[in-house]
Amino acid sequence: MNPKKNVYVYGGVIGFFVIFFGVAIPFCIYKVSVEELGVWTKVWPVGITDFSRGVVEQDYFVGWHRGIPIVDYWDVYDGTVQTMNRTSDKVLGKQMDPIQVRTMDDYDVSVELILKYKIQRGNAWKLRKLLGPGDRYKIILNNETVDVARSVFGKMTEKHLYDPYEKRKRAKQALEELQKRMDSRFLSIIDVLLLDLKFDPKLDRKIKNVKLAELDILLNISKGKAADYRGITNIIDADTEAWVERIEGDRIAKFTILEALVNQRIAEIMATAEKYMVEKKAAANRYKQERTAAGDLLVRKARAEGENLRREAMIGVGGDLIVALEAAKNINLGYLEFTTQQVDLLEIEDMVQKFGVAPEKKN
Repeated sequence: MNPKKNVYVYGGVIGFFVIFFGVAIPFCIYKVSVEELGVWTKVWPVGITDFSRGVVEQDYFVGWHRGIPIVDYWDVYDGTVQTMNRTSDKVLGKQMDPIQVRTMDDYDVSVELILKYKIQRGNAWKLRKLLGPGDRYKIILNNETVDVARSVFGKMTEKHLYDPYEKRKRAKQALEELQKRMDSRFLSIIDVLLLDLKFDPKLDRKIKNVKLAELDILLNISKGKAADYRGITNIIDADTEAWVERIEGDRIAKFTILEALVNQRIAEIMATAEKYMVEKKAAANRYKQERTAAGDLLVRKARAEGENLRREAMIGVGGDLIVALEAAKNINLGYLEFTTQQVDLLEIEDMVQKFGVAPEKKN
């Protein structure tokens, strides 16, 4: 066999398989998006050891999974929170009519509500196995919602239709009852939002009249209570004024007592201060007199001592000098002429001797 021919044959076979798988593989996988829950059904077994058929008992989340045409079948469900709108307003084109309910008083009422729900994560395959493919669960949920609304809101009477507390109570009951019914269908009820209760205009007027009558009764009761409380208020005002006067009298009496005590304390302090001042002043005067007497005594002693010293000085030459000095001071002469040949004024000793001072003895 020609080797070159064999190469062409093998290359052609390999190229065929590459092209085949490159084209076929994209058609043999299935993509589940992030907001979806995937359910895989094996229509035909594939493989040597896997002979199972039917719904695979698990949910498949975002990603790529096996999806061979004819062999595999995929169902996808909305995995996000879904909304059922039973109101008279259109929302995203999925509006449904309000639920018609007959009350215990035999009145027709339109219940407008919004239902929030979602498929239980991990149980989508059970939902598929129980109800089959498609959105059949939405039809079942709608029917159950209507039945629960008629059961719960049908127990209301005309006096409850305007009561917000009663509305919230009934909405909570509807949520709990609907969750019990849908739990076996693998649906979780997030909330039941009661928007409005609409009824016949005649009933509307009747309810308003009843409410007005009730309000009139309450108003009259309130007026009566107001009158009663007004009398109580007057009594309280009188008691309060008496208490105020009593408190004010007590305050004035306490203030007077405190003022007297303060004045007494001030008088005591002033008397103590005055006594202290008198004592200190007397002590100062006494000290002054003592120091003055001591000073006078010293002066007298100094004078006596000076006199003694003077007397001692008067004895002898000192006394003669003093006598001469006094004599010279007392000389009162008129016009006197004398010659310097006989009297020399610059001879002090001679002059002194003339006044009676004895001459100094020379050794």
